[in-house]
Amino acid sequence: MELEGFDKGKGKGGPPYAALLVVLLLVGLLGWGVSVLGETEKPRITPGADLSRFGQKREVALGLADAKRGLRSLKVIMRQENKVVVLLAKDYPRQGQFLGNGPHRVDEQLTINAAAAGFKEGTAELLIEVRDYSLWGFTGNLTALRLPVTIDTKPPAVSVVSLPQHIKTGSAGIVVYHVNEAVTQSGVTINGHYHPGFPLPSQGAGTYGAIIGLPYDLQKFEETVVSAVDQAGNTGKAAFTLALRPGRVTRDRITISDDFLNAKLPEFAQHYPELKGTPVEQYLMVNGEIRDKNYQTVQEICKKSTPERLWDGAFQRMAGSPKAGFADVRSYLYQGKEIDTQTHLGVDIASLEHFEVPAANRGIVVFADYLGIYGNTVILDHGQGIFTLYSHMSQINVTKGAKVEKGTSVGLTGTTGLAGGDHLHFSVLVNGIFVSPIEWWDAHWLQDNLLHVI
Repeated sequence: MELEGFDKGKGKGGPPYAALLVVLLLVGLLGWGVSVLGETEKPRITPGADLSRFGQKREVALGLADAKRGLRSLKVIMRQENKVVVLLAKDYPRQGQFLGNGPHRVDEQLTINAAAAGFKEGTAELLIEVRDYSLWGFTGNLTALRLPVTIDTKPPAVSVVSLPQHIKTGSAGIVVYHVNEAVTQSGVTINGHYHPGFPLPSQGAGTYGAIIGLPYDLQKFEETVVSAVDQAGNTGKAAFTLALRPGRVTRDRITISDDFLNAKLPEFAQHYPELKGTPVEQYLMVNGEIRDKNYQTVQEICKKSTPERLWDGAFQRMAGSPKAGFADVRSYLYQGKEIDTQTHLGVDIASLEHFEVPAANRGIVVFADYLGIYGNTVILDHGQGIFTLYSHMSQINVTKGAKVEKGTSVGLTGTTGLAGGDHLHFSVLVNGIFVSPIEWWDAHWLQDNLLHVI
């Protein structure tokens, strides 16, 4: 028995199944062919920076993108008169089975040493070619970026103009220097620690200054150099010497009681659940390992400062009595036995309980949160590498990113962190180096050592 309309392998009024399948296949192939052969959108090239000048060594970042068939190849060529050098040639494999797409996004980084490649001073051309996996023209879509460039392999000439005369360990000063051409970066390096420079228009064109801080425990100078990087990426340097003058050393003894441990450790356990062992062992972890982590956090925060000078004049000191000084070496005793030694990198000031803490100068809030041994903490960036730190507060009154004026309340004094009583711990940092706050409270010191130049 046959069903009406389905005899002889045909659908009612329709083509044979095989023919229908062929038609669908042809339509699919046609669509694929159009998408591959007819895809004419060119890939994109985005240089990471201005590439108009090349020096002795230049780092080049390239962002490549193709939203459709993906990236096939990259070629970077430099040409000067009859000299042509291929600096980079790279193919990108397909992703997936059979005629798959190439990567849709690639970030390339290459170092170009024009002098080593044999190019001479003067003009040249940089050619960047990128192809995709489209079959348009059988070789894919091509984007070619041609850039006129200048080869400049001469480093800038750097000369030191003036140095701080009376700087000592734990103190600050300014190095003034001159550069004979425009620069993208300059500063002073002391024993591996970099202090960025900033223009000093009042001292003349090409003159810069870098505020430096010397660590309280500096033993000797191993590296003291000014460096400047020009627009072609060349680095010029000038070494200098400073007389090492030791700062004062004060020693203190602090007794750790069981009552103190019982009062403090629950607070730290909330923030550091990894604490374990006896109360003394937990305390040593807080005063050692966690202290180090907190220090590294402060260093990260102080790595980048606004180049604009926000601060003006002497820094404001919170009213109250000093309880501990800068760079005091503290020995910690438990049951009459010394269990630890640390150095106090700030000044402690005690006043009334929950006393208003004023911003020492105009600045930007770059940290406002809990910070281990410091407790509730605020850090302000005052520009040109200068930061102030306020800790142990019971309350924080500002938020990260806020701009504050001198005297603005940043919080209230308290006992958070490793504080035995209600007080403010106040620190000043120069590009992450803790220095004595006393100098920054002194208008005469600021005028004689910094402001007369700035």
